[in-house]
Amino acid sequence: MSKQANAKDKLIGKGRELVKPVVHGIARRALPVVERASGTKYVRERGATGTAGSPSSAKGAKKIALETARSYRNLASALKGRTAGDVDGWTVAPAKKEVDAKLREIARLNADSILAESLISGSSLGASMVEAGRALIDAGLHGEAVSIGLNLRRRPEHQQIGRVLLGMAYHRASNPEAAWNEFERIDDRELITAAALEFYPTAIDTLGNEALPLIERSNQTGDTEKWNSKAVLRTAESAFCIDAFDHVRTLLESRLAWGEDKLSEAVKYELMRMREWLPGGVHLQPLPTTPGKRNFGVLSYDQPGIRSRNIGDYIQTLASIGHLLRYENLSFTGDTGLTDLFANLRKSVKQERKYAGPEAELNLVEVYRDGNVYQDIPEDTWYVSFGWYMHDIFGKSFNIPFHPNLRPILLSVFVRYPEMLTPDAIAYLKKYGPVGCRDWQSVAVLRAVGVPAFFSGCLTTTVDTLFPAKERDKRSGTLRVDWMKGGKGPSRKQTVTAIRDKSFPENLELARSWVSDYAYKYSRVLTSRLHANLPARSVGATVEFEPKNKSDSRFGGLYGINDAEFDTIRTGILDKLAIIIPLIAEGASEDEIYAKWIEITEDDMAAADKYLAEASLPDETSGELASVVSAANQPQPEAGTTDVYLSVNKGEESLVETAAKSIDENASGRYRLWLASGVLDAERVTEIGATLSSGTLHSLEAVSYSGITAREDLVQALLPVLFSDHDRLVVLPAAAEVFADVAELSRTNLSSSLLGAKQDVRKTRTSGLTLMRRIASAFKDDHVGALDFVFASHSTLNEDFIVFDPQIAVLDLARLRSEGVPERVVGLLKSVGINYVDSLQVAVGGRYAELDADWNVRAHWETSDSPRIVNWRGQTRHLGHMALPT
Repeated sequence: MSKQANAKDKLIGKGRELVKPVVHGIARRALPVVERASGTKYVRERGATGTAGSPSSAKGAKKIALETARSYRNLASALKGRTAGDVDGWTVAPAKKEVDAKLREIARLNADSILAESLISGSSLGASMVEAGRALIDAGLHGEAVSIGLNLRRRPEHQQIGRVLLGMAYHRASNPEAAWNEFERIDDRELITAAALEFYPTAIDTLGNEALPLIERSNQTGDTEKWNSKAVLRTAESAFCIDAFDHVRTLLESRLAWGEDKLSEAVKYELMRMREWLPGGVHLQPLPTTPGKRNFGVLSYDQPGIRSRNIGDYIQTLASIGHLLRYENLSFTGDTGLTDLFANLRKSVKQERKYAGPEAELNLVEVYRDGNVYQDIPEDTWYVSFGWYMHDIFGKSFNIPFHPNLRPILLSVFVRYPEMLTPDAIAYLKKYGPVGCRDWQSVAVLRAVGVPAFFSGCLTTTVDTLFPAKERDKRSGTLRVDWMKGGKGPSRKQTVTAIRDKSFPENLELARSWVSDYAYKYSRVLTSRLHANLPARSVGATVEFEPKNKSDSRFGGLYGINDAEFDTIRTGILDKLAIIIPLIAEGASEDEIYAKWIEITEDDMAAADKYLAEASLPDETSGELASVVSAANQPQPEAGTTDVYLSVNKGEESLVETAAKSIDENASGRYRLWLASGVLDAERVTEIGATLSSGTLHSLEAVSYSGITAREDLVQALLPVLFSDHDRLVVLPAAAEVFADVAELSRTNLSSSLLGAKQDVRKTRTSGLTLMRRIASAFKDDHVGALDFVFASHSTLNEDFIVFDPQIAVLDLARLRSEGVPERVVGLLKSVGINYVDSLQVAVGGRYAELDADWNVRAHWETSDSPRIVNWRGQTRHLGHMALPT
């Protein structure tokens, strides 16, 4: 064995030796020091003993800090990279960049250790590589796992190991199709079994019912018994979401048969919980009904994925109950726990909110907000459908359309994921709309896909119905609910894990207790939670509401409102339900009730029309753009020549030559490459150009625009104006590796589209509406600006679109100019401050033609056996090429 290998073994051994006693200390002490950028602040808050600020406290804190620093240096000095010598833990914390580098090295050492131990224990190379690769992915070292996978994939003897590592990485970060593209070509049963955690859920998510024979084969061969329990759980979840309940039951029962000694408590709990949602389970038991009585749903928060532990959810339901109990002549049958609770709550209804109402009886049933499609809901069940829609089921599916026996009154709705707005969901919401939204962002999202919607505000503004004011207000002191700024007074967290083990009526009683404290115990409430702010304000407490992000999509129209605006929301909800609930109780027909709903929301719909129409995106004028480029010597088209703009981000300057050569090697005719001014000096441009046989390299003349400092973003935004006499332009990143003729790319049929680009394959870049919501959220304290942006960006849409990747694109310059896209993109760059990529998404929306997938292959998220262009931007440039050897 070489000295180098011995040295490496010693380093790994030393690293492992150091990790065990120290890593927990770093996680507990050093990393918070880094995050807070002050060892003093951290140790005084958490590490000291005695009274804060006392000499003994400071002395103890300093000792802990010094011990932490010593432990950190002992570990860090044994790892690669520079270790700062002035880290004393008291006044100097480790630099975040240094700590991140050391943590990455620890993760690599851990993966090396897992690989070695697996091989030592007798596992095959493939199974061992799967375990090591999973450790890298779990540690966030996605690029390293992809790099290993690509290099192994190019070697015939290890190609299947490479594919399985790539499939695992893409399972975590990309759409299922990208992962399945690798997994489907693996036939090594041992490898498939080792990667079952990723393989089988990907198969189901991609193929649906066509994947079920794969699970059956695994059951028949006994491979399923070799899966780890987490793989069984995740596969069962995916199968559940396509209603393959027989396969789910087989997986669950066979694994639960292992017994408690082989199953972790966490996995066992989830397996048993899922079993309860299968046909015949407790959640599909018939709900109690009373013959001849209309059913009314009371919203609850269970679903197959996870049960809510947020007391704020139950406060919303408590508020909804008040709208029923206002009617003195209304009685209730059905679920005993709910009827007993209603009888108790009825005693506390505000006198001024009471009505005689219709003499009728409603049958109460518990309706799951996010899991009602799995319930046995009785026919003709009405309910107020409010709250956060949708909490996805196992991260894969949404509970919409709702159960067919439900008749929802859609009020105070928050649309969390625009991805839930499938064609079926949109049709359903249109059928039962207009949708009353608790926030303005949800109004904009629903209207962008054609669903009638208006702003109603939040139902919790009406919770005071059940909390009459005392003759003498005895409230005092301050309560902090998820308050982030410190201060005096008791503190609480609105997320309560114990909720999951309580019955529905018990959780409603707990919610009543919380609101009772706001109404009768504490005079002041400090909170970052919407459903502490609004209920407390409803019952008369003085509230200071400081959310983490004022531009969060949940708060549009609810943050910063004055008392008059608050009362308008409350009165609007009270008045609407005061009309609808008596109609339901009296047994009015479905048509009559929904016709009345349309009638009483007409004014709110008109107000939303007006409000949304007032916003506009900050477009610049064509004259302003023309004046910016007028002094520049603009490129003129040449017959038979393909023009390519090479975008160069900071740090990519050295890649220009490599990209240019790869373009040249595959060119079939003349081409010109263009760079932004200042990317390379004139001498370097000439040197690279001299190496090209079919093309030339040029720098555009410099342009500037007031308010925009990002040079590359500005130049790309101005391309249709800079190339004012051109019809087409190809855009490539300097980090591109080209294997095909760019002239062929330039000839892509765009039809009537503004440009050609490929859909973004990353999991986080699917919905255009979600992207716009993310952009608005970045406005932070400017919550008014965030709303303006949402209204304006959604106003031109009539459906959601899939986000595209413009780093490799074919631009129809004439159409972009005629549609005013440069003016819009420059306006967004200047006024909103987002980058070119996101600005172009907003300006273009879904008006793009889909490029063939091989024209833009991004290795961290997908592979191809025969790529035309590999885009390495923002990724590790691997030693091996993407293309397989021929």
